[in-house]
Amino acid sequence: MPMKIDRENIYAKLPIALQGLAVCAEGWRIQRSRYNRDFHRLLAEYEARTFYTSEQITAFRDERLRAFLRHAEATTPYYKEKFRELLTGQQPPWEILEQLPVLSRNTVQEATDAFISSAPGGPVMTCHTSGSTGTGLCFPATCHSQREHWAVWWRFRRWHGIALNTPCIYLGGRSVVPLSQRRPPFWRYNRPGRQLLLSGYHLGPDTAKDYLDAIVNSQIPWIHGYPSLIALLAGFALEHKVRPNIRWVTLGAENVLPQQEQLIQEAFGVRPFSHYSMAEGVANISQCPEGNFHVDEDFAPITFLPLNDTEVSVVGCNVSNPAFPLLQYEVGDYVQLSTQPCTCGRPGRCIDRIDGRSEDYVITQSGAHLGRLDHIFKDMIHIREAQIRQSEPGRMTVHIVRGESFLPQDEQLLIAAIQKRVGGDIDFSICYETELPRTRSGKLRFVLSTCASSLDQTSSQEDSE
Repeated sequence: MPMKIDRENIYAKLPIALQGLAVCAEGWRIQRSRYNRDFHRLLAEYEARTFYTSEQITAFRDERLRAFLRHAEATTPYYKEKFRELLTGQQPPWEILEQLPVLSRNTVQEATDAFISSAPGGPVMTCHTSGSTGTGLCFPATCHSQREHWAVWWRFRRWHGIALNTPCIYLGGRSVVPLSQRRPPFWRYNRPGRQLLLSGYHLGPDTAKDYLDAIVNSQIPWIHGYPSLIALLAGFALEHKVRPNIRWVTLGAENVLPQQEQLIQEAFGVRPFSHYSMAEGVANISQCPEGNFHVDEDFAPITFLPLNDTEVSVVGCNVSNPAFPLLQYEVGDYVQLSTQPCTCGRPGRCIDRIDGRSEDYVITQSGAHLGRLDHIFKDMIHIREAQIRQSEPGRMTVHIVRGESFLPQDEQLLIAAIQKRVGGDIDFSICYETELPRTRSGKLRFVLSTCASSLDQTSSQEDSE
């Protein structure tokens, strides 16, 4: 059996100059494979549907779903079995869909082979979710489906005036700089991709000025990445009184908390925009220039399962990936639906807000689940980062990384905000840290809980770079 090559370990041992060459080589490979003629055709088709009427977008979505249902039934063991139990006939596709069981990531993990299509419809590659809670999923995806992911993401970016050749600063979970490195540069250049790749693992009080100088000197107008990291960078920019010439900030891979958006806008002078997606490709939601979130109905059919009076759970279908059909796949993320159409004229259902992941809840002494606790930190711009940890119901610890301007009265405001949100059913304490732990993929989980919970699922929201 051939030995698996540990490319990451080899890369870490290279001199910085050779690491730069390796990054450029990978960038060149990605440019050739991702942004080829197939991608440009897909992008043109997506942009042509930007202002479809509601009737047109619904007809397009439903026809695509109908064909995908036939494909799943004919080529995958799991759905061959499930469809034997259904009287499909000439039923509308949504009626068929509603008869299928809702899938969790754990269900798919336990029987991955049963979802692999015998006729993927093109060359495939292996994809994986980050598995930030220990339940990553590996699955096949067609190369065409990956380009379609990028087409819908680039449609979102072009809505905001970002051209395909715009240079980009990326700050996310990529291990572009070895963890052992202690001196700058904490970045590498992907010249074929026109990217300045910043390490998300080295940003801190002692290195922030190096990062800010690199950004200012690059004169790159667009920054994209994880909200938690870009908000942390924004806090340092305010402390150092540095205002980079940034025209666009786009966010992905994590939910955007109110105080993060506020920090970013104050530091860079522009409003950040975000999109919601995941590696499985079962849903996509894009924020328009008016600030509203639109379901990308032409990318993936979504059903919303009611949870309570205000929230629904996202359940989708990955119709773009015939290699690994997933129907009625629940990703564990909760949103609030809007009752008003957007004035921008784009079709699709609108989302008022993405509330969070299933694990972004804490449990009270009485067993109730409290979400939307990110509002505790709204307007608290002197807090760099925050994380809530819970190991037993009714108790939690709020871990804080203070900014330079944090004062005793900020702590009093924080205590009052926590009491307002959790009432008397949760005892809490505040713990000050110099940094907060991140997942292996570089994400900062807002709630870190080891409580057993009926809501304990794994979110699939993924990095889009």
